[in-house]
Amino acid sequence: MSTENLLTVQFNLNYETSNKAPQPVTIPQDKEMSLAQKPIPERPGYRFAGWYKDPECTQEWLFGAKTPEFMKPPVEWMAVKESMTLYARWAAPVSIRTAQELDAIRKDLYGWYVLDSDIDLSGLGPWQPIGKYEPDYEYADAEWWVHAFKGRLDGNGHTISGLKIEGNHPFGQCGLFGAIANGEVHDLVISQPVFNVTGAIMYLGAVSGMMRQDRGRHSILEGICIKGINACVEIDRKAQTTYVSVAALIAGVWDGEIRGCQADGTIRVKAANQAGGMLFVGGLAGESYSQTDSCTAHVEIKLEYDREKAEGEHTSYIGGLQAGSTYIKDSTSEGSISLSGDNGKGQVVAGGLAGSERYGIVSGNTSHTSIQADGLRNLQVGSLIGEYNFQFAVFGMMQGITETILKNNKADAPFPICGSGSVPFFEYNGMKMTYTVENCQ
Repeated sequence: MSTENLLTVQFNLNYETSNKAPQPVTIPQDKEMSLAQKPIPERPGYRFAGWYKDPECTQEWLFGAKTPEFMKPPVEWMAVKESMTLYARWAAPVSIRTAQELDAIRKDLYGWYVLDSDIDLSGLGPWQPIGKYEPDYEYADAEWWVHAFKGRLDGNGHTISGLKIEGNHPFGQCGLFGAIANGEVHDLVISQPVFNVTGAIMYLGAVSGMMRQDRGRHSILEGICIKGINACVEIDRKAQTTYVSVAALIAGVWDGEIRGCQADGTIRVKAANQAGGMLFVGGLAGESYSQTDSCTAHVEIKLEYDREKAEGEHTSYIGGLQAGSTYIKDSTSEGSISLSGDNGKGQVVAGGLAGSERYGIVSGNTSHTSIQADGLRNLQVGSLIGEYNFQFAVFGMMQGITETILKNNKADAPFPICGSGSVPFFEYNGMKMTYTVENCQ
């Protein structure tokens, strides 16, 4: 390609400093800049909040695209049409002392917020989650989750109480946050959160409905305690299809880290839906592709099925710590799983630690979770994990992950370590995943 078609993008740190700005990027005209080309500068006492076309930081420039590499051409992307300069935005810490100030976070989803007192949300009425997930985000880079929380919240060990969400949520994310993208929450207590909701497509967790992380960025939940969650969820009986994930901390995680978090309380789900779909229920996390380290869940999970005449296939993944999992290290599940009723067509998969292990390493964990079931037609149970999931293992293999390992784990329940038994390997389209169990009892 001739140099006539190459454009230069300069970066300006946008404050007086002797530090050098990131190196310019040369890009072909009318092409997007990839996530790998996005500089992430640092400034003491500030949080980097993106690159903008103007020094006042009113026009954000998004890197990457609305779809991942394997689905190019992208649905939506920002084309570089001329040489230009992008300016860094910096967020200084903002003190939060009242419920109104916490609620106002939604006015700037890129900010850095620090709790300096306990917060009671009950005076605000039913809570509206901060930030949200849009239906067209499914295959989008987190960079493009433009309505999600992309900032940082430091709890400083303070407590948020009075979090309550009720009613019908046909497509909802229920939690303090609706969605988090390349964002962080640290050192926070959420006490006695209450959820009493009905829906067909739903992600429910006290901290957030869902979280997404781009490669090279950070989405982190650290040092968070969920005390006494009381979640009652009814899956919409008349919905044509359903996809529901429920957990005490967070319902859906697509890359990211969960470190040193704990939860206790009760989660009740009534599944009387007659159509097909999926259900994820976890003590700490729901559908989770994450690095989970040093976490604990002591949650009573109760599922009641009423699908005797259901026509659609419905699959449930239930785990004492996580419903679906990848990497779990040095964590503990201590609660209970109670399953009752007729689940009709489809399968229920339950594990003391995790329901469905997709790929990765599960090591140094302990499960004291008790599991009871009555009346179900098609049930698969493991004392540690319910199954190896080959469908989702493909996503791991596409990232170059070739091993799934269970090692140095302990589980009390009188079931096999893995409900799907011993599996040496899985092959698909020239890719191979091996499965190993080491020192598990």
